[in-house]
Amino acid sequence: MTLKDNIHQLTNEHMTMADDGSFIKTPPLLAELRAAVTSDFAVGRGGSGGAGMMINSKADKLEREIKEQALAEHFEMTGNEYRGNPTTLLQAWAVAASSEWQAYLEGITTEWIVGIRALLVSKRPPWRPSIPCPACSQRFYGPEREPCLAVHYWDDEAEAIAQPAKWTANCDGCGAEWNGNNLKWLRAASDTLTTDVAHVG
Repeated sequence: MTLKDNIHQLTNEHMTMADDGSFIKTPPLLAELRAAVTSDFAVGRGGSGGAGMMINSKADKLEREIKEQALAEHFEMTGNEYRGNPTTLLQAWAVAASSEWQAYLEGITTEWIVGIRALLVSKRPPWRPSIPCPACSQRFYGPEREPCLAVHYWDDEAEAIAQPAKWTANCDGCGAEWNGNNLKWLRAASDTLTTDVAHVG
C-alpha cells in the first residue's frame, strides 16, 4: 500500500472485502474510530462513577495519539503549526509530501490503520455504569468492589454499537437480567444522573 492508498482508507469511503469474498463500501477509518469513541445513547458525559455517555477509552486514546502525531509530523516537515482539520491535513500529505517523507509517512499511516482495525474488531467489554441495580439496589459487589451492572451494547456481527432496543444487561450482584425492552431505568439514569433507578418503572 502506498501513502496515497493509506490516506484514502483513513479519510475516504473505500472498498473492502467481506468475509464472503464480496466487496463492500466501508466508511473512512478515522470516522469509524470517532464513532467508536462515543455512543449517542446517553445525553452527556458522566463524572467518575456516573452513568453518562460511554467513552471507549482505548478508542479515545488512539484517536488523540493519531491527531497529535499528525500535527507533530506536519510541524517537522514544514516548520509550521497546523490548525485545521486533521483529515484535511492527511489528505494534503498524499499530494504534498516530499519524496524523502513518503516512505516514512507510509509507515506511520500503516501503523494507524493496523491499530484502528485491531480496535474495531476486538471484543467489546460490557459497559459498567456505577448506578444502583434496580432489582437489589447494590452498586458494587465482591472484594474488588466492581460495579454490579454490566450492559452489553455491542453488536459483534455488525461490528458497531447495537440499537438500544437490542441491548441486554445483568447484575453480577443478584443475578437479575434485562433486555432492551426492560431498560427504561438505564435510560432514566443516563438522562438524569440524580435519578434513583431503583424507583424507575
